[in-house]
Amino acid sequence: MHFLFRAGFALGVISTLFFSHASAQNQGSNFFTKKDSAKASYKNKLLVFPLVASSPETSWVFGVANAFIFKTAKSDSVLRVSTIPSGILYTLNNQILIALGANIFLPKERYIIRFENSFSKFPDKFWGIGNNTDDRGSESYTFTQYYINPQLYRKVYGNLFLGGGLDFQRVFDIQYDSGGYFDQDKVFGVSDRSSYSVFGYSLFVNYDSRNHAYVPDRGSLFRIRMSNFDTRLGGNYNFHTLEIDFRKFIRVTKKSIFAVQSFSTFNFGDTPYRNLAILGGNSMMRGYFAGRYRDQKFAGMQAEYRFPIKGRFGGVAFAGVGQVANSFGDFGFDKLKPSIGTGIRAAVLRKEKLNLRFDIAAGSGGTVNYYVVLAESF
Repeated sequence: MHFLFRAGFALGVISTLFFSHASAQNQGSNFFTKKDSAKASYKNKLLVFPLVASSPETSWVFGVANAFIFKTAKSDSVLRVSTIPSGILYTLNNQILIALGANIFLPKERYIIRFENSFSKFPDKFWGIGNNTDDRGSESYTFTQYYINPQLYRKVYGNLFLGGGLDFQRVFDIQYDSGGYFDQDKVFGVSDRSSYSVFGYSLFVNYDSRNHAYVPDRGSLFRIRMSNFDTRLGGNYNFHTLEIDFRKFIRVTKKSIFAVQSFSTFNFGDTPYRNLAILGGNSMMRGYFAGRYRDQKFAGMQAEYRFPIKGRFGGVAFAGVGQVANSFGDFGFDKLKPSIGTGIRAAVLRKEKLNLRFDIAAGSGGTVNYYVVLAESF
């Protein structure tokens, strides 16, 4: 869901830093496994770090983050550490992002509590709705948004969890030039009102056999999210969303990894602008501005080969394809957008395998974008 991108960018950078650091601190090993964790002791910590990043959507990002890292049961040697990260970021595009998250593992990991709360004031760009906006120039607009998303997961069996959550989003102070693409395309949430709210609930199916949450070299992740947004709950729009995320990690050699991801978002109903599916960003379909193409639905796939170079440095080569569409019948192989790129990885915390990535990626139409982000794309 597109309204998660801004919060996700902030929380992704913040959480990856702290989860990776906490995991290695807890186990004294490069990858998290419950077998390793039984051999190590743990002390609660409060960490504070400066943050620097860059992407086409934000330009350079500067900020500060902190996280409380703890265990809900210190005597449980196989219990993963819990974290409550937060941070404030400012970009050279005059964008402000404030985020507070949590990933709390209760004793014996029968339950997991997660939430994402964020506030953003964001100048952005818009090219219109659909997969065929190649010849359009961008229009500038700004919005202010806050988002609240508590979640609860229950272990069913082994690596399988089921969960549920609430989603509340408020978008206001939307400013754009009248008569432009928003009015021409009659975009829900912008052309029909100056502010809006969405309120709904989500159900989750989550299977995760990865050997590390952020830097895996084997295992897989399969996640389904089904969301229902209803005016009877207090929002302004009725729509439904289905998200499907699959990732597979294969160790090719001792230090090289082949990773593949497929990701889809399918919206049904009167979906407001900030909830439309998007193509582009610093994770999926690098090479395109986040939201360069947007519509009711998105389907994409990417593959990445990660290999060592020397010392603290590694390299990657990646490629992907994706498409947005209004309906399932609009999808077609001849309408796919390509993405290809390469990058360098520099180990910021070598023992914890926390990398700063420098990516250059190209999309269709000769677009080339650069990314400087903490943590891998997926």
